[in-house]
Amino acid sequence: MKQKNIIAVVLVTLVIFVGAFVGLNIFNSSKAEKLDKLAHQCIVDGNYQKAVDYYSELYDRTNDGSYIDKKREAVELLSSKNNYDYGVNYLKEMKYVDAAKSFLKVSNKDSVNYQKAQQRLQESTQAVIIASDSFAEDDNFDASLNMLNSYARVMPHETIVIDKIKEVEKAKNQYNEKKQEEEKQRALSEKKEKEAREKAEKLANESAEELKKEKESTKKPDKKDESYETDDNKRLIDLCIRLVGKTYLVTTDNAKIYEEPSNKSEVISSIPMGSEVYIYEAKPDSGQRVWCHAIIKSADSLKSYDAWISSNNLEIND
Repeated sequence: MKQKNIIAVVLVTLVIFVGAFVGLNIFNSSKAEKLDKLAHQCIVDGNYQKAVDYYSELYDRTNDGSYIDKKREAVELLSSKNNYDYGVNYLKEMKYVDAAKSFLKVSNKDSVNYQKAQQRLQESTQAVIIASDSFAEDDNFDASLNMLNSYARVMPHETIVIDKIKEVEKAKNQYNEKKQEEEKQRALSEKKEKEAREKAEKLANESAEELKKEKESTKKPDKKDESYETDDNKRLIDLCIRLVGKTYLVTTDNAKIYEEPSNKSEVISSIPMGSEVYIYEAKPDSGQRVWCHAIIKSADSLKSYDAWISSNNLEIND
């Protein structure tokens, strides 16, 4: 009887143990199934860090190697998401090359961020084009090309960038050719201006001597014959003598310069205020002015003219 009781106790204990074991397995299985669903939903929602945590817990509970693989995939997706976030921040900071590098690392398995990354890549490319155009408009072609080439190394198949590089290189070459031609013309103009100045200085000396002789040879009239015109003419001759061989600035805007010492002569051009006038010959007019034959350098175009200009357009303080 005693032996039968012992056997009964053992059997009951065994049943309890097996029941508890089975119940625990059922509980763990149910818990694992719930966690697996939660992890999958996190993947769908793009909450990859939470998915990684769930798969870690699942492996710890079940020791099932498949969860290691799922965790690895979730880690890759988390890295993809982080790269997308990095790219967005770089784009805001106008670091377009770094932004493109980050967006390119977004996995095509990342259903939440992959398409957004592709759109952001397009935004980054357009921003590079706009920035490079801005540099080129300021004639800073090197900065434009540096930006484009750096971006092209990251995005070698982006045809819009490759085409823009060719366009900027062409513009740079044209600009350099234009600058070289301008420099050549400037040097030639300076040479001509120097020659004209030397010739003008020689003529100025001759003109000054002639004016002095004219003044000395002028017969001094009797007091009863003195007139306003005679005094005015003498004053203008004195002014001519003072003007010759000196440089003055134009004080009126769009001052006309002429072929001959007359406002009825052909107008060569109009020059702006601030232009330089080196006078090498001067002639008194019948009016209240002196006609100045001069080498005239335009203040805006820096072009030189050999022409006549009225003294009324000049700043004469001496």
